[in-house]
Amino acid sequence: MKILVAKNSGFCFGVRRAVKAVIQNINKFSSLSTFGPIIHNPQVVEGFRKRGVFAINSVDEVNTQAVVIRSHGAPPEIFAAFEQKGIKIIDATCPYVHRIQKTVQNAWQNDNIIVIIGEQEHPEVVGINGYCNGEAFIVNSAEEAKNLPTTTKPVCVVAQTTSTQKKWQEVLEVLEKKYYNITINNTICFATEDRQREAIEIAQKATVMLVLGGKESSNTRKLFLLCSEYCKRTYAVESIADIPADTISTDDIIGITAGASTPDWLIEEVVTKMSEFDKPEDQTFTFEQEIDKSMVRIHPGQMVKGTVIYVNDSEIGINIGYKADGFVSKEELTIQGNISPKDLYKSGDEIEVEVIKINDGNGNVILSRKAMLNRLANDKVLAAIQAGETFEVTVAEAVKGGLTAELDGIRVFIPASQIRSKGFVKELSQYVGQTLKLKALEVDIQKRRVVATHGQLVAEERAKASEEAWSKLTEGATVKGIVRRLADFGAFVDIGGVDGLIHIGDLAWYRVGKPSEVLNINDEIEVVILSLDKEKERISLGYKQLKTKPWDFAAEKYPVNSIVTGTVVRITPFGAFISLEQGIDGLVHISEVSNEFIKRVEDAVRVGQSVEALVLDINTETKRISLSIKALTADTSNEPVPGEDTDIVNKDDSEMARTAILEAVEEEAEKETSEEEKGE
Repeated sequence: MKILVAKNSGFCFGVRRAVKAVIQNINKFSSLSTFGPIIHNPQVVEGFRKRGVFAINSVDEVNTQAVVIRSHGAPPEIFAAFEQKGIKIIDATCPYVHRIQKTVQNAWQNDNIIVIIGEQEHPEVVGINGYCNGEAFIVNSAEEAKNLPTTTKPVCVVAQTTSTQKKWQEVLEVLEKKYYNITINNTICFATEDRQREAIEIAQKATVMLVLGGKESSNTRKLFLLCSEYCKRTYAVESIADIPADTISTDDIIGITAGASTPDWLIEEVVTKMSEFDKPEDQTFTFEQEIDKSMVRIHPGQMVKGTVIYVNDSEIGINIGYKADGFVSKEELTIQGNISPKDLYKSGDEIEVEVIKINDGNGNVILSRKAMLNRLANDKVLAAIQAGETFEVTVAEAVKGGLTAELDGIRVFIPASQIRSKGFVKELSQYVGQTLKLKALEVDIQKRRVVATHGQLVAEERAKASEEAWSKLTEGATVKGIVRRLADFGAFVDIGGVDGLIHIGDLAWYRVGKPSEVLNINDEIEVVILSLDKEKERISLGYKQLKTKPWDFAAEKYPVNSIVTGTVVRITPFGAFISLEQGIDGLVHISEVSNEFIKRVEDAVRVGQSVEALVLDINTETKRISLSIKALTADTSNEPVPGEDTDIVNKDDSEMARTAILEAVEEEAEKETSEEEKGE
């Protein structure tokens, strides 16, 4: 087998730049979204979704702190709408697309008619059209170009970056005849041109062509259509499960190309999967090729699989894919040799047998199942493996396309695609010396060789554990869990086989800057299940909901005229905020900071300073506490006259101070309090 891999395949510059923009900003914002899927690849989009980054399709859907504009770009009104809502914009528009937008905008402002060669609904075309007020003529074929209206105005022509050169030339030929004053801008991305040209070259040589990429990807669809013109056996592959392995033989020339939204790991995984068909001669224990060959060539002693085509009292007939059918007599069907075939098999059953004679003189193939059963009876380990039981091996060696091991003289091969439940394994050597639990995919009883999987077992065990875990979960229940991972937007908690997310706003009743301020990795905590979405595998958890709200008992803890101790956490022109405990701050108005006249609050107190203050007023509904530092400080500049009722004076002063604070800072304090409550 020969494998031809296109050099120009996988992420293009613009897509790689957009994906990088998401990765770099996941931890910079408490919440992040993308305007449309960041790329047309479901695996990548799903990976970001699991990290809390969701794709939105309209401005109305956004509820995040920031949004990433994908490489396709967006119309100007989309940018304006996000800005109006106060959403931080991370513009990952491909520079080549941005250049087209500027070209169109300048031409339109100079009274040009705009023609875009591309797909009407493609997000890139929609974005470009936005730079000429949505007035462009969009055509995707020569026929559509013929129907454009005539005009004496200058015409500016651009193309969607992923258009094919063939379509560009066909449409351009019509436009050049139709308009005399035309400016042509070939804006097809050079990477797209190289990708398409190389794909055609490989397709002309290949007997099987695999085009990797998302089904929603426009450039991948174009690659598929191009390759199909030159290679009839062209297949679209979105994941490794889409590879038509049963139709590929060792004699094929495999061509592989990939769209601009295809991640490198998928390309590597497919190449590895294909290489499993093409093992060196010394790796004969991978007998998939032998099975394929046995469909046309057989020999005595060979183990073959077939389908029962008829059953009678004395024998069964079997189709083994050979030019002649095979027969198993009643005596060769079981070890006992006297059980009626009708009691064991029926037409359509699959059966594994051994070739005894290729030609019995009448052109028939004589088969036996008894010989195979005798071997299994004396080989308990292989019999158990053949029956589907799991087994363990210690990996001995990493070879081309997988791992090898030996168990009780049985040679075992684990293909690279069967090591993990999903994902590509690049460094196979890391598994050498490890013990893996396996299950057989193929068994050659005569040669005692096995092709096995570890990934399927892992996937089955995870699915079983997940199903059991989900069956025990109910909304509103309190469960125990272990903190597994911290992100800027929250904490992921293992609650018994599945992970749930505590959003940063559900960590505490006060404002939290980072989850690490409240929790640490491996902390054992109790949480409440806020919501369950099994279809999307999303579990929302609450941590603060099991904690007492700080303000519930604030009136009892900080009554008026009580003395409190706190730390200065913030200073503003009108006063200082004092933290009394997590979630409860009090305000000392500038007039209550010192008995001496001060122009700035900083002249009397500083951030981080511990102070004592008198509680002047508390309102649990508005979550405000008014404090006074000067009320606890002797006023040496205005000592009371002997005999004067100092209690009455202090009481009047306090009353005046309360009124002054509430009137002077009502608006500012309300704003600050609102910010503090966002986490709730």
